[in-house]
Amino acid sequence: MEYSWLLDNFNYAKNLIDRNSFPNSLIITGNKSIGKEALALEISNYFLNANKSSYRGIYDNKNFTLVTNDENSKVIKIEQIRELLSKIYLRTDKRIIYIKDAEKLNISSANSLLKIIEEPPNGTKFILSTSKISSIIPTILSRCTIIKCHNPPDNKVNVLLTNKPNIGFDNYYVISKLNNKEINNSLYKNNFDLINNFFHDINEVIKSDENIINFAKKFSSYNIEQIINMILFIVINFQKYYINPQNSEFYSNNKALLREYNSEKLNFIYDKLISIKRNIDIIQNNETILFSICILFKKLSKS
Repeated sequence: MEYSWLLDNFNYAKNLIDRNSFPNSLIITGNKSIGKEALALEISNYFLNANKSSYRGIYDNKNFTLVTNDENSKVIKIEQIRELLSKIYLRTDKRIIYIKDAEKLNISSANSLLKIIEEPPNGTKFILSTSKISSIIPTILSRCTIIKCHNPPDNKVNVLLTNKPNIGFDNYYVISKLNNKEINNSLYKNNFDLINNFFHDINEVIKSDENIINFAKKFSSYNIEQIINMILFIVINFQKYYINPQNSEFYSNNKALLREYNSEKLNFIYDKLISIKRNIDIIQNNETILFSICILFKKLSKS
């Protein structure tokens, strides 16, 4: 198992397979980018008795099918599930259907999947992975065995940063560990320059006459929902500090941005950010959203 902190999870699934008790449907859940996909592939590889040297070749196995959202879509569409169902009855001894980021199933695709997930053809097993298990409809949850993945220990975070260069900066677990002495500074630079630049620049805008329009343009090409998630994460952690001042490491390492905001202001910021996030698809202009966020912080810092 590539990620040692998931070895117990793998052994649990392996034992079920060895006892011929592997469930028809398995959900692997846990925080983003902690190895859920690797675990799903390892389990698939073992179930299919595939490549003994590496699970990475499983994608080339004719009895393994990956289902995930298309590059230009935020959801797994019902057409994808229908296409899957049209092929699922082709005869084979063993088959794995892996649904990655299963929280992206919309109501139609989830209900379509539900028709087959309870009683799939003989030898066919479903593995779903998700970082938002609350988004999976209850009727699917009730038909699945759930494996909860643990976060890696602090001294293993570098393994994630090395093997997953595209970790998003809304990855709450990893971001919360960035100030830990175990984190390799070069990996931090390579993977999280965007975070560093964003919070440095927004801080400059807040405390000076730096041009807000230039700031909005600079970061408008990035995923605006991830940016909002990151700010929400910072706000939540500052709120935790006000509740429990003794737990202040996060506050001490990040106070440059929010040191002027009391709990009441942070509540207000949180509510406004949630409102903006809900209306991203309506606004459809990243520069406008970033401009609004800067104005929000700037006004509150002076009030």
